[in-house]
Amino acid sequence: MHVTFPSANNFQLSRGIFIAAWKVWFKRFHPQPESWREGRIPRHDADGKLCEVLARGHRFSVDVIARLMVPWPFRNTVQASDDFIRLNPALLRSCSYVDDATGSNVPGARLTDQALDYWDSLSFVAQEMYLVYAEARVQADIETSSDDPVVIDDGGNCVIGESIYPPVLPKADAPDSDYLKALVRWIDEEPYQPMYQRQPVGEPVSSWHDRLQKFFWPKPRIGYSAYGFLTNSLLYRARLLAKTVEDQRQWSVEEQFLAVKIANEIFNLFGVPQREVTIDNVRKVVQAALTADASAKAKMNSGWTWLAALTTAHKESEAGALPLIGWNSRVSASLVSRLDFLLAETGQQNLGKRFAALGTVPGYGGTRPRQLSLQWPDAYRSWESQIAVSKLVREIRDLLNNERKPDGSLRYRAMPLPTGGTAPWTVLGVCYVLMGDGY
Repeated sequence: MHVTFPSANNFQLSRGIFIAAWKVWFKRFHPQPESWREGRIPRHDADGKLCEVLARGHRFSVDVIARLMVPWPFRNTVQASDDFIRLNPALLRSCSYVDDATGSNVPGARLTDQALDYWDSLSFVAQEMYLVYAEARVQADIETSSDDPVVIDDGGNCVIGESIYPPVLPKADAPDSDYLKALVRWIDEEPYQPMYQRQPVGEPVSSWHDRLQKFFWPKPRIGYSAYGFLTNSLLYRARLLAKTVEDQRQWSVEEQFLAVKIANEIFNLFGVPQREVTIDNVRKVVQAALTADASAKAKMNSGWTWLAALTTAHKESEAGALPLIGWNSRVSASLVSRLDFLLAETGQQNLGKRFAALGTVPGYGGTRPRQLSLQWPDAYRSWESQIAVSKLVREIRDLLNNERKPDGSLRYRAMPLPTGGTAPWTVLGVCYVLMGDGY
């Protein structure tokens, strides 16, 4: 039950994810979303980079769906080719499509009866999981083999205006820790409006606690509680995976299979499919994450970072340990834009040695990229940045857990749990708030 992509080195994907993506594309980009079962989509399988295909107005196309299903190195290559249709006869069949703009017939495709029967045979839970994976492909950082901006959704760039002036402004020569403390206070007091497709979701809230309660991924229906349910089993299995590496024990055949399976499920949840998800590459990433190796040669990008994050989440209970964050454009946009504003307001004209290894990660949509006053370095696909920013977020975690008001009471509320109740803040909890803040 797999889809094969001949132009992506025969990459294979669960048929359920592709059918779910077909349904998502109708929901998002077709005037009659309920027609997805019998509806047709133009192929638009013309040469060009993904950004060029989108610039032609071909977002609603089989080729764009297919390009987002494959790992990033193949996204600038035509995927919905004749070979793709021929290799997947149980999924798609060729048909004509009437182009709305020109009225002419162009090659298209539709789901086969066999594909629809397969979808209907799935449980509602399985269907929902595949829809989550498909939606995540749209919401994730859209990586390609070029540096061109790729905007699938949200309408592109805009300049964000701050809702309130920072309640605390450090002195110009204050240490980095004072700027970080000001950032934490600013996020806590500034009203936060959850957004989806650049539209408000619910009412605005404030405080780190309430921001996290409003977290969702990749769509509002998967709120904080549902997201916690989805990640609970991944965190459990990621911890078992990390344990074998920490014990310097070789994986059994079954553990090797599970290691690759866990990695791919994490990539699917966050919408960042990867190539070369091999036993060796998975182990190297887990090893580098557990040892906080800033000079590691292991894989690192907006997908592998989540494997690093989930396999170190259990280290929250270890004194002095470093749980890693999921380092993507949303987290970067939040931290960099706020620190940039604070530094510029105190008269800083260049970064110098401040916030070493913190920098930008490419990502478009929502309010990204944001206008900056200072020149920040590129912090993408870098283990040095991954480790440095994780240390910075660990410092934020400690501020949330320990900073007190003048009367001795804790300044910030404890971290809400997906299952109810509260607990001390974790690096992942901070990360999720920053993802919402950096949308």
